Amino acid sequence: MSSHGDRVAFLRSTAGDDPVNRLWVLDIVTGECRMVVDPAVLLTGPVIDGEETAAEQARRERAREAGSGIVSFDADPALTAAVFVLGGRLFRTDLMNGVTTEQIGTSSAFDSRLDPTGTRIAYVSGTGLRVVDLAGDRLVVDADGADVSWGSAEFVAAEEMHRTRGYWWGPDGEHLLVARVNVSRVASWWIASPLDPSEPPRVVRYPHAGSDNADVTLAIVGLDGTQVEVD
Repeated sequence: MSSHGDRVAFLRSTAGDDPVNRLWVLDIVTGECRMVVDPAVLLTGPVIDGEETAAEQARRERAREAGSGIVSFDADPALTAAVFVLGGRLFRTDLMNGVTTEQIGTSSAFDSRLDPTGTRIAYVSGTGLRVVDLAGDRLVVDADGADVSWGSAEFVAAEEMHRTRGYWWGPDGEHLLVARVNVSRVASWWIASPLDPSEPPRVVRYPHAGSDNADVTLAIVGLDGTQVEVD
């Protein structure tokens, strides 16, 4: 719901047998409900078939999300703009007029978030965190080791604690609180595909009972690249 309490943005499909979610806005005063984003208009194939990035597939699995299309979005408090990811591509929508534009960024975007000013979009790509603004797309912080990632929740946080995000915007839109995850001591498991045994097994870091968890720390990261560790 908007900060003024006059509009609500939400996701739903067009029918019970339609698995593709669209983005809608409900005007509480007039009762008008309108679709502002139809994924099928933006993309074909990945929207219908559910072919998303590995990070997005993992997030949906942990969230028990069975739908496709737009399954999550972030918006400013006034509900004037929203951002979301489809097929690893980053989009921004004007919720007032329904105009949607693809943002300059990588092809593996994940977990996009608007800053409080509504001018910047942060998103995870691979093991790092990036920001898109009027100056373009840039890397803010990236992994400093093969087993390290920034901005993503570790397995235990997402699966057991239901915390699916690993970074948060500061109120000034100039800094972010970012989680650094080191899984070097976490045991590796190899999971084969039951649908296609010829596929190479997928490696998953899973801390079984009695073994080491991921080492998770926090840092305040500025858009200028500065870092301040949080005790």
